[in-house]
Amino acid sequence: MFRLSNRVRIAASPSLMQSFACVRKLHQPAILPYNIKDGLAPFLSEPSLDLLYNVRQVELINNVNRLTEGTEYERKSLYDVIYQSSQDPSQASLMRYASQAWNIDFFMQTMTKDPKPMREDTRRMLSSQFGSVERFKDVFKGSALAMFGSGWTWLVLNSNGTLSVMNTYNATTPFTAVQTSGSRYLKGTSYVSISKNIHHRPFITIVPILGLSMWQEAFIPDYALDRETYIDNYWDVVNWSAVRERMLMNSSNRLNTN
Repeated sequence: MFRLSNRVRIAASPSLMQSFACVRKLHQPAILPYNIKDGLAPFLSEPSLDLLYNVRQVELINNVNRLTEGTEYERKSLYDVIYQSSQDPSQASLMRYASQAWNIDFFMQTMTKDPKPMREDTRRMLSSQFGSVERFKDVFKGSALAMFGSGWTWLVLNSNGTLSVMNTYNATTPFTAVQTSGSRYLKGTSYVSISKNIHHRPFITIVPILGLSMWQEAFIPDYALDRETYIDNYWDVVNWSAVRERMLMNSSNRLNTN
């Protein structure tokens, strides 16, 4: 999703390349599968996409690069930055920037200007868990509207192979969610806020399949406070092919490891 690229790109002899081996690698926003200037009607306009990608995302990535420079996180993947920094209270700021950058990229990569109808196997998987596709959309929408403040609503694949809808608050990602004590529901909170033992890893193994931003920066420019229409229009630009691929790939991986 995010790639690391060299600060410099040169064609040189092995000896010269070796001298550049210590050159720092920087995170960069991934290329989107559509042109921002075209917008994503009826969901988001060109100015909204520009704000999310060229302004907000660039700001987040710049902060990740700034905070990792000269640290143990400097050459790590964005996933490892999130996973490891979320266990260290002193890295709360880095964790938030990295998590939000990952979330925005996942959100924007899951949309398309040329949506295709949902495949029958995807429909079956959703229906087997929620009763029907329409029921899934209702559950997803209800969860998103129930969010108080900023955050994300997700369709996730759980470690037991089931699908569920969950919210994470602020910039938290699903793969650093922890289970609420005494409850079977997932709570999207950073481990930073609940543990001082940075070597303990209680994270639940869940895989994000679909994610919708419920941050005001995503919906206010085009919808003001009309979150319902924002959510309804989202389904018109979802890349169901990408959703299907994630479902099948991760379901297969879980079957192979069980």
